[in-house]
Amino acid sequence: MRTKTDHRFVVDVDPEQVMEALLTVERLPDWSPSHQDVRVATRDSYGRPKRVYVSANLMGRPDRQVVEYTCTQDRIEWKVTESSAGAGGKGWFEIADTEDGTEVWYHSEIRLPIPVPGMLLKRTANRESETLVENFIAYIEDYAGIEPEAEPEPYPEGAYEPRGYAGPLYGGSFEPGLA
Repeated sequence: MRTKTDHRFVVDVDPEQVMEALLTVERLPDWSPSHQDVRVATRDSYGRPKRVYVSANLMGRPDRQVVEYTCTQDRIEWKVTESSAGAGGKGWFEIADTEDGTEVWYHSEIRLPIPVPGMLLKRTANRESETLVENFIAYIEDYAGIEPEAEPEPYPEGAYEPRGYAGPLYGGSFEPGLA
């Protein structure tokens, strides 16, 4: 089963900082919900990732992948070349400097070897990529040292009082008819 997702968004961060954050692939688990561990095996002559080992969780299934990266000044492409679960995929991040900030285009194509209803796969992939985008925006703002727009409000004192444990409500025995 295959699916594609595309997201475009703008961040108020310099393109160089966005690219630097994207190239720090070891930090992918900090903002990508499907990545558990990422290790760079080889780098190109500019120090950018070239071959990367990934432990991922795709739709609840663990997978170990080898991912090949190709990088240019404004684009990072990746392709899954090996997968323990037989999954495949490719995608890219493309950045462009605009009047409003840095536009980021995130494109992902996923292929799973298991039969999954298309609607379920598409919905799950969209939800996961939306979470990835939200997490990435927070990550890049933190990476660039930008303060969040709103401060979290503290929980008011005395608004919540924990209740004590009331004990079992079932009479004390798991056997039917015995009390």
